[in-house]
Amino acid sequence: IDKAVFLAERVSGDNSIAHSVAFCQAVERVACVDIPLCAKYIRTVLLELERLYNHVSDIGGIATDTGFSVGSAYASVLKEKLMQLNEKITGSRLLRGMVIPGGVRRDIKNRSDIAAKLSSFEHEFKNLIDLLLDSPSLVDRIETTGYINNDIAKALNVVGPIGRASGIDKDIRRDHPYAAYSYLDFDVSVQDGGDVYARTTVRSDEVLQSFNIIHQALRSLEQSVGAPMKVDIGDITSGHALGYTEAPRGETLYWIMIVDGKIERCKVRDPSFCNWLAIEYAVLDNIVPDFPLINKSLSLSYSGNDN
Repeated sequence: IDKAVFLAERVSGDNSIAHSVAFCQAVERVACVDIPLCAKYIRTVLLELERLYNHVSDIGGIATDTGFSVGSAYASVLKEKLMQLNEKITGSRLLRGMVIPGGVRRDIKNRSDIAAKLSSFEHEFKNLIDLLLDSPSLVDRIETTGYINNDIAKALNVVGPIGRASGIDKDIRRDHPYAAYSYLDFDVSVQDGGDVYARTTVRSDEVLQSFNIIHQALRSLEQSVGAPMKVDIGDITSGHALGYTEAPRGETLYWIMIVDGKIERCKVRDPSFCNWLAIEYAVLDNIVPDFPLINKSLSLSYSGNDN
């Protein structure tokens, strides 16, 4: 079971934390254990750090595919800073190696320094969004492009920012709280435009909410110095359970069956499996040069879908 966490982290590389947390939550439900509150806050910080660099990368990709090289470069620099912060906190740019069944491996140190850096990054991100959305040429390219209406989104069970940009008001963090989300205040951004502009706006709003969530979690961690980071899950005999997270791309589900202490079955449903068919509708009535732009705005994971 411990070794399987490393595999879960690699199902869809840039969503390593979302996958590992979903897997570990399923194991913890089979073991009937509740992880320490401190570990819940640390998992939340890691999950939102993952959302930050993914969304910044996707927004930068949209700038790239509209030919807005200045905005693309600005986003690339900010993403690199975020990934360097990931490495400083966890030893991995992709945040791997921190989540284990029963909690997390270690505490997050230098929290005040991390909070200060995140405040600086938030200011830079706001400048990036102002730069992009104040550009008439970019806005002209993304408005009405790649339209997915609400009926199609619901019929295909589109999830995550793609669904929320088409009017689907669903977010597991709020609707089925896990980690420390039930202790935190945050808003879920929902748009009804259904186009690339709406998907960009949803991601932008979520980035700002991620900064807000991380700051709240770091303040709560300050009050739990010396608290346990994990619990022993014991010897698991048999059972099955579902684990889930709201990854940057949307709902990530793990259903596992454990028999005699070993994983007998593990079903993974990455959000890209739900969102894949939406591109067939998003490209309708659009010009060929807009295909890369539409594709990037959906941010589909090839490896995630293959699972």
